[in-house]
Amino acid sequence: MIRIILESLIAFVSVYFFAILLEAPKRALLHSAITGSLGWFVYLVGLEFLEKIPATLLAAVVISFLSHYFARYLKTPATVYFLPGFIPLVPGEAVYRAVFSFINGDYGEGQLRLSEALLISGAIAVAIFIVDAIFSLQTRLKTIKIVKQEEENL
Repeated sequence: MIRIILESLIAFVSVYFFAILLEAPKRALLHSAITGSLGWFVYLVGLEFLEKIPATLLAAVVISFLSHYFARYLKTPATVYFLPGFIPLVPGEAVYRAVFSFINGDYGEGQLRLSEALLISGAIAVAIFIVDAIFSLQTRLKTIKIVKQEEENL
């Protein structure tokens, strides 16, 4: 458990500085770092019970949810939190190992690593889509409710 907390703190610092690198607004830096570190925390805890792909999906849902929440709370675009927040989850190691395996002629290992990287990337994309759809639905329902109230008042 200490390792998970330590890695989450390291993720917090790295996401904070990556948000600076991406020129996120100063008021969003702390929230970006919180988003990334909580996502990494959920990923590490998820790895205790799940395989890598479902753990990534779970963590990506948390990052996506927090990104949308902070975007509405601070009135900033959600991408301000998405981009730095997902940095710890990006499958860079799997892509590197896939390319390395292909270069060394180990095509079976290369295909395995490449498919893992694609599945991780897909899990991230699916999580973004799911949470975005939920927030869009919530906004539509809110708009419908306001329109109905205005029609009743007429």
